Amino acid sequence: MNTVKIGDKFEDKSYDLIVKAIENEELGISKSTAKVQKKVGYYSKDREKEIIFDLSIEIWPKNAKRYTLLYLIECKSSPSGHNVPVDDVEEFNTKINQVAGGGVKGIMITDNKFQSGGLTFAKNKRMMLIEVDKDDNHSIILHRTDKDNKKEDKKDADSIFFKFIKKTLGLKKVKGLKRLSAVQIENLALPILQKYNDLYSSIKIDEFIEHLKSEYDLKFDFTQDLETVNGKKIEGFYDIENKAILIDKSVLFSEKFPFVLGHELGHFFLHSNLKVNQERYDDFADSEYDFFTDRHNLVNDRNWIEWQANKFSISLFLPKVLFLPHLIAYRKSIGISRPEHIYLDEQTINKQDYYKTVDYLSDYFGISKTAVKFRIEELNLITYAKLKDDLRSVVRRTFFE
Repeated sequence: MNTVKIGDKFEDKSYDLIVKAIENEELGISKSTAKVQKKVGYYSKDREKEIIFDLSIEIWPKNAKRYTLLYLIECKSSPSGHNVPVDDVEEFNTKINQVAGGGVKGIMITDNKFQSGGLTFAKNKRMMLIEVDKDDNHSIILHRTDKDNKKEDKKDADSIFFKFIKKTLGLKKVKGLKRLSAVQIENLALPILQKYNDLYSSIKIDEFIEHLKSEYDLKFDFTQDLETVNGKKIEGFYDIENKAILIDKSVLFSEKFPFVLGHELGHFFLHSNLKVNQERYDDFADSEYDFFTDRHNLVNDRNWIEWQANKFSISLFLPKVLFLPHLIAYRKSIGISRPEHIYLDEQTINKQDYYKTVDYLSDYFGISKTAVKFRIEELNLITYAKLKDDLRSVVRRTFFE
C-alpha cells in the first residue's frame, strides 16, 4: 500500500471515530450543531485562496449564519516510523493562523510519535497533539507528585472535547506493564535487600544509595527544585533514559524522603521496560478513593504503576521478615501480653502502647510514622475498636491519595 493510501486510511479511521463520538453525544457537543468534514478548504487572506485541511469540525448554533467554533485536524501517518518533526507542527500552526475568524482550534494526529520539540511548541500554542495506535518509544519519566495540590477541574467545551479525543484516539495501555500482586512485589524486593545487607538490619540511607550506585549503576540528584506538572509539585521522578533518580531538594531532609526514594526505586526495578510518552502518562486520571470499600480503585495503567511503586517502597523499607520480629520484640519489652497484635480503642493505655510501637518502628526503620501505621494495618496486625475517627480509613487515604 503506498503512502497516500495509508494516509487516507488513517484519515478515514479518525473521521469515523469522531463522527461516532458526536452521534453518541460524547464530546459535549450537540450532534445537531456539529458538522464533520473531510478535505474542506478554508480561506486564507495571506494566500488569497483556500487551505485544504484533512478533517474539520464546525460548530453551528441554531439559526447561526456561520460556524462559531472550528476544529482543524491534520492527520500525519508515518509508515516509515520517523517521528513527526517540530517543523510539521509549526507549519500546521501557521496554516491555522491564516484561517480567518476567531474560535479556531488545531489538532494534529499521528500514528507514530512527535519529536519533543513539537510537543513543547504545541503546548505553548495551545494546540493538541495525539499519538495513536502504535507502540510509543519515548522514555517514560515517572513522577511522584504532592497530593496536597488538587488539579483544577475544567468543564468547558474545549476541555471535554480534547479529553474525549485523547481517550478515543490516544494510547489506552502502557506497553509492558505487568499487574503484579502485593505478594509478588514483596518477593521482588527481598533479593534486593539480601544483596544489600542480607536482611541483617534496616536500610541505612547513605549506605544504601552508595550500594545502588555501584550495584545497579544508578545516578541520584537531590539538589534540584523540580517543576510542577498539572498543578502538582513533583517530589521525585525516575528518568529511564538517563537511569537517574531525582528527588526535590525540599524532600531531602524531610520524613517523607525514604518513602519517595523507595517509590522511585520501585519505578526503576519494576517499570524500566515500560513504553509510554510522559504526555500520554499524564493524561491518565488519578485513582479515586472508594469510601465503601475503603480502597483506591485501580482503573487504569497509571493507577497500577503508582500503586506498585508505593507497595515496593513499603516492601523495601519495611520488609515483613524484619518488621514483624521487631514489632513483637519491642512490644514484649514493654510488657504487652499479646505482642503480635495491637488492639486500639479509646483507653489511654492502649493508645499509648500503639503510639509507642509506631514511634519505635519509625525510628528503627527510618521511615515516617504514617508508613509504619499503614504497614501495621496492611499486615492485619491491628484491631480497631469504634473510635471517633476511623483511624484505619484515615491512614489508608493519607498514604495512597
